Amino acid sequence: MNASPIESYDGAGVVFTFGGDSLGTWIFLVLAVVLFVGFVVRMMIHENHAYAAVCGEAAPEPGPPVESEPAPVGSP
Repeated sequence: MNASPIESYDGAGVVFTFGGDSLGTWIFLVLAVVLFVGFVVRMMIHENHAYAAVCGEAAPEPGPPVESEPAPVGSP
């Protein structure tokens, strides 16, 4: 039982979605680099904010403190 309409693969070629040095390759490369750099920059911003909140230079996020967060300044 052969359901394939292809009887022979003689003369078959290859089809590449993106060949080397094509526009699609460059678009994906640039997109990957931009996403990675954006992730690193956003991570640095978050870490600086978190460090400032722990050191008392900025107010922590609203809500009750948990065990890993310091108590707000002036609280009993």
